[in-house]
Amino acid sequence: MANEATTIGARLRQARLNKNISLDELQQITKIQKRYLEAIESGDLDALPGSFYERAFVRQYAQAVGEDGEKLVAVLAGKESLTPPPTKRPQPETVQGSRKSLHVEEQTGNPIMRLLPVIFFGLVALVIVVIVFYMTWQDRNNQDSLIAANSSVTVEQVATQSSTKASESTSESKKQTESTTKESTKESTKEKEMAVKLDSNTQSDAVFSLTDAKTPVKLDFVGSANGPCWIGVLVNNGYVYQYTLQAGESQSTTLPDGATNATIVLGASGNLTIKANGKDLNYTDPNIPALRKNVTLNIAYQKAD
Repeated sequence: MANEATTIGARLRQARLNKNISLDELQQITKIQKRYLEAIESGDLDALPGSFYERAFVRQYAQAVGEDGEKLVAVLAGKESLTPPPTKRPQPETVQGSRKSLHVEEQTGNPIMRLLPVIFFGLVALVIVVIVFYMTWQDRNNQDSLIAANSSVTVEQVATQSSTKASESTSESKKQTESTTKESTKESTKEKEMAVKLDSNTQSDAVFSLTDAKTPVKLDFVGSANGPCWIGVLVNNGYVYQYTLQAGESQSTTLPDGATNATIVLGASGNLTIKANGKDLNYTDPNIPALRKNVTLNIAYQKAD
């Protein structure tokens, strides 16, 4: 079990380093004391309070760095192994006959059967051409009939048509007036845009107020060329999103409906930009080092009409 503990500890430590998370940050995420986290990484599980805490702490550590906690606990119990069993290579297919004989066999056969597809598609093309020609001829005859009928319109019919057109013009003008009125009403009742306000900004914390927000709130993360940044989104003291954003990468997530408060935990705050519902959250300051930072969002939503 000592060897498994050492291997698991090294694996968890490497996963933590890959996500650019310090032991202090991991302590805040998992609520496990730093000395116990160090004991897990060194494989010294005897330093933990008991066997129950060994399993619980390993499972929490693994979840925070993206490893399979249940599998690692099973490895500690001797039920599973960290190295998967080798996969069996498939047997090669046996080809009957030589390549030359197969090629000769494909070329031989009834020549009429080989021509059947060509004959079939030729007939289909001919049928299509005939149908198009017939439909064109029919449309031309219909147009000639309509021209002949329209040429016999009487003066009385012309007067009736003029009266009808005048009535239609009046009706169309009325419709346009109503449409303009409706558009004006819609414009006046257009929903407000979300406003973003930076309430405070220090080296470790920034607080924003979002008013007239539309639910759900979408967060967009865009990595800069400086390097990676670990991102964690907390709602009601629980993580709803965790990701290590690489340089130049873009990711997004959506807060739960109706969430009025959220905290974005950043491992390297200078390596990305954040937008909420398309609005920039500008927390950077040339006088403040771009290190680990918590960005808190206080959200007020639009009221339904």
